[in-house]
Amino acid sequence: MAETKTGIGGAAVAAAFLVILAWLGLLAWLISHTAISDAEWARSLVVLGSVEAVAFAAAGALLGTTIQGKRVQEARKREEKAEEQADKERNAANAKTEAAANGKALATAIKARAKSRSAKAGTERVSAASTGVDDDLVALSNELFPD
Repeated sequence: MAETKTGIGGAAVAAAFLVILAWLGLLAWLISHTAISDAEWARSLVVLGSVEAVAFAAAGALLGTTIQGKRVQEARKREEKAEEQADKERNAANAKTEAAANGKALATAIKARAKSRSAKAGTERVSAASTGVDDDLVALSNELFPD
């Protein structure tokens, strides 16, 4: 799986810190200039409000990408584990399907052998011991895989 970048780039981080520093600088300037007129205060507060909105957005972007980056990494780990588990389950299902097909093929071969022997009803079997085993296998095949 290809790694994708989850954070913001270096230029964006620098711009975010610059805006936050500008907001802090403007706050410091306003605190040190309390003797200005009401009109200047009003204008300064409008500028402060604008810079403050951008600074808080920048801080949110910095904090948000840090938190989301961790969540994305955790989600990727969970996805990889789920894919591994799905592969294991798929392999197990394929093995069981193959085993079932092999069992069906064996049952078909046993039934075909029994039919060919019953068609030769007039001829004797090679040994009496094989008769019981063959009959048991035919009965088991018929029980497990009825036609």
